[in-house]
Order: sequence, then C-alpha cells, then structure tokens
Amino acid sequence: AEELEHQVNERTAALRQTVGELESFSYSISHDLRAPLRAMQSFALILNEECGAEISPQAKDYIRRITNAAERMDRLIRDVLTYSRVARGEIQLVSIPLEPLLCEIIQSYPDSRAKSADIQLNGPFPNVLAHEAILIQCFSNLLGNAIKFVAPRVTPSVRIWSELTKDGKAARLFFKDNAIGIAPVFHAKILGIFERASTQYEGTGIGLAIVKKGMERIGGRVGVESQAEQGSTFWLELSLANQGQRVSANS
Repeated sequence: AEELEHQVNERTAALRQTVGELESFSYSISHDLRAPLRAMQSFALILNEECGAEISPQAKDYIRRITNAAERMDRLIRDVLTYSRVARGEIQLVSIPLEPLLCEIIQSYPDSRAKSADIQLNGPFPNVLAHEAILIQCFSNLLGNAIKFVAPRVTPSVRIWSELTKDGKAARLFFKDNAIGIAPVFHAKILGIFERASTQYEGTGIGLAIVKKGMERIGGRVGVESQAEQGSTFWLELSLANQGQRVSANS
C-alpha cells in the first residue's frame, strides 16, 4: 500500500510538472511567436503605405501574400492556444440555461452577424450541466463555421433547436446550416486537430477539434449529419441540470 501511494504521489508530481511546462510553453507561443508575426504585418503595412507609389504591382502582390500568410499563422497560433486551454485544468460544471446564452452569443459575436446571416432559435431550450466558457467557445465555433463555409452568393442560414434523449437524462442541441456540407468519409476526421474537409475555404483545422475536446471535458458528446453540398447538422449532447447542481471535472 505504501509503495502504491508513493507511485501515485510521484506520478501526480510529474503530471503537475508537465502541466506547468505546458502552461509555460503556451505563454511562450502566445508572446514569442506572435510578436514576429505582428512585426511582419506592421512592416508590410508601412512599406505599402510609404512606398506604394514606387512599388510595382507584382511587389504589391508579394506584400499582400506576406500579410495574408502572417494573418493565417496568427489565427493558427490562437486556435492552438484555445485548444490547449480547453484541454487542461480543473473546471466546475454548473446549471446553465441555454437560450439566454445562445442569444448573447448571437448578439455579441461579430461572426454571427456577418453576411446578414439568418439565425433562428427554435425553443424551448433546457438547463444543462456544463461550463459556460466552454459552451461559449463550442457554440461560437459551430456558428462561425456555419456562416463562413457557405457557397458564394449564398446567405448563411442556421436553425438551432434541442431535443431530449430517449432516457430523458440529456438533451441534444442541434445546429442545422446551409453551408457547403461534408462528405460522410470526412465525418470522423474533421473532429480531429488540423483536419479539414475542404481546402477551398480558409480555416486552421482546429475549430471542430476544440468543440470535441470541450464536450469531452464537460461529459458531453458531439456528432454530425451531413452530405457534400447539402449543408450540415451538428449536435451537442449535454446532461440535463438540476437547479444549483455543481460538480468538479478534472478529466
């Protein structure tokens, strides 16, 4: 028993050290890697503004490519940091009413208003046992994808509703869109990190992986029903909450 306790203590200490190293690494990524990218963007902007009249069209195109590449790399770094934050640390699960949270996200996040998107909430929505910051991240990612990945000249449309599971202990929250759709062969892959179903649209391949990891952290599940060029329906399964219920989640 003493030997087992000693092994547990050693592994706990090693785990804490690893978590500390990951936090330091994340801080380094956030500051040390993003700083050169910001410098690239700033100097490209200055070069274009101060020397624009003397620069050839081809050189201007090179500047545009430098700026776009720096922006893509910066988005990738931010998404990796978000995934890291979602994946680690202790969280508290509490009772959260879904409808006001969804309304707040739709009204507050610029992506949800882009291109005059048509977003419909078809309630009622239950209270679920979850973590608010993780839900906000997951909802925002799903809405952002539904709005961003539409065919040219198509107005994004998203319908959101919920249904209780057969056992009555959980609810599924559905996000149905009119985006480009996902072929069944990609359904499992797109929930992995750096996986993308299409290279025709900009993206880092981390957004849906964040949703999957977030659902795992709060004891939920995520799934998708979709066909290529026919839109997608993503669902999140969450446990129903009793008022005032609160538990710890460390997994």
